[in-house]
Amino acid sequence: MGTLEDAIEKLAEPVLARMGLELVDLELGRTGGRLLVRLFIDRANREAGGVSVRECGDFNLALGRLLDVEGVLQESHVLEVSSPGLDRRIRKLRDFRRHQGETVTVHLKAPRDGRKKVKGRIALADEDGITIEAQGLSFRLRHDEISRANLEYRFEDE
Repeated sequence: MGTLEDAIEKLAEPVLARMGLELVDLELGRTGGRLLVRLFIDRANREAGGVSVRECGDFNLALGRLLDVEGVLQESHVLEVSSPGLDRRIRKLRDFRRHQGETVTVHLKAPRDGRKKVKGRIALADEDGITIEAQGLSFRLRHDEISRANLEYRFEDE
């Protein structure tokens, strides 16, 4: 049996695909004693621009109804949907591949060579892990070593 995250993602993916959107991240937490389900979505074709507030609202309504009908959430909950923002989290292999060449900050589950965090350019992303280039060094990280990874937004004049 899968996790609650898996069940929510399984219901969300087809709805997002029909809307030309994709799931960037999914977080579960607690707020005021209720389950907090937070989804970050974006346009599948990023060249077409970002996701709009209206699209976030439409998806929230569609997913909320689907979660109720399917009975996935058995407790009082809050459903939040938003864009991933400038420092978007990347978590799937497809995300690392899509952002190859861009700068990320990677937080490690355990220190490696005295570092708990690595910031650099994604040089390679494959099924085994990612290679980050930083300060003339190359770091090969397995996916299971990564706690969290976020893009570092670079302003045009930098």
